[in-house]
Amino acid sequence: MKHLPARFWSVVWLILPAMLWFASHPASCFASPTNAAPTEPFDYAELKLLTGTVYASGSDQKQLLFKFRRTATRDGTTVHVERRFDLPDGSTGAVETITYESGQLVAYEMKELQAGVWGTIQINPDPKNSARQKMFIKHGHDGEARSKGSGDDLPKDTLIDDTLDPFILAHWDELLRGNSVKFHFISLEWEKAFGFKLTKATESVVDGKPVVVVKMEPTNVLVAGFLNPLYFSFEKDGAHRLLKYVGRTTPRFKKGKAWKYLDAESVFDWK
Repeated sequence: MKHLPARFWSVVWLILPAMLWFASHPASCFASPTNAAPTEPFDYAELKLLTGTVYASGSDQKQLLFKFRRTATRDGTTVHVERRFDLPDGSTGAVETITYESGQLVAYEMKELQAGVWGTIQINPDPKNSARQKMFIKHGHDGEARSKGSGDDLPKDTLIDDTLDPFILAHWDELLRGNSVKFHFISLEWEKAFGFKLTKATESVVDGKPVVVVKMEPTNVLVAGFLNPLYFSFEKDGAHRLLKYVGRTTPRFKKGKAWKYLDAESVFDWK
């Protein structure tokens, strides 16, 4: 879900996360009549617990990288979400904390404990026009000052990894009809938002159940050169639960002395 990095997402469902979050953060407005936002805010506390496993891509779900755990608690109209990525030895590789107010994102913080990287997002009313919102994005390494960051106008339909799944479900019928849905995804490292689009990739049957795969890709050709498309597999029937996604996710992995962006396979548990 989710999570350029969870960081382009900063990858995501992060996403998540070119640059980690090349993929994690978008920035122009591509609104169209088919992209109208839902009239009712989504309840991010409705799913109190979600767990999953992050596997190395191409390992046939045999090489475990992280255990994922999302928890949500409500305090009146405020919802607090924590998304953790724990290593096989039980230590925490990355953690994201998110605050929603009346169904709207107001704050996000990401800490990559292994790589020593952090990022924050604040959504505040524009002091010059209360009808508009400003986003303040900051990214850095441990030891660097955590200033608020410069404020940019918040584009329509701007997402992070944790808001991506509800956005897809809100546009489910459009996607199944073959329409594309455009939005923006915040990239922590670039401290801005980039344009993306969703399309239905395929339909198939897995373990006897119909599955729909939704493709997420950048609309900017330069971003596309750094970030591969992400693929989200949903149950076609019922609640359209997210079964897995393949692509950029929040934690990085170490290659030599450098920490690299991670494209992986995230599989979710539904008890």
